Amino acid sequence: MAKKMIESDALSEVFGEDGTRIISLIKKPMEDKEISAELDFETSKVRRILNELLEKNLVYLYRYRHDTGYTDYSWEAREDKIGDYVNDVMEKRLKRLDKELLTPEHIMFECGCNKVDYGMAIDYGFSCPKCEKTFREANPMKGSRKIKAEIKRIEALISAS
Repeated sequence: MAKKMIESDALSEVFGEDGTRIISLIKKPMEDKEISAELDFETSKVRRILNELLEKNLVYLYRYRHDTGYTDYSWEAREDKIGDYVNDVMEKRLKRLDKELLTPEHIMFECGCNKVDYGMAIDYGFSCPKCEKTFREANPMKGSRKIKAEIKRIEALISAS
């Protein structure tokens, strides 16, 4: 049960609560109207989410064309792709957090809206191009406890899936 909850947390992290509910529901082919009725979502919202999932190749789209010219569409989750996609997204977040985790030997500068390395600070003349504030040396341990906790949480999500 705990593993199932962690997998659900990973799905929610990547697809949001609504996307996760849709993915969890379409284990067999379903029309968007059925999905929206089942989840009490607007059909347009369901279609938007399904189209986003289709772009990522995470759902199948089946088209049934009637003699009348009307076409029915049904959707099914691609269980073979979803786990890999979630792991890829989580791995990318983990790499980004690892980069953010400053060690005492890194010299970083910040202004409030931006954090840059020493070379970039020189290139900008120690003045932020966005907010125009002066860059000041960042404390290498500032925020590292939060980043380490987030890294640990993501690693748990990855190892559970």
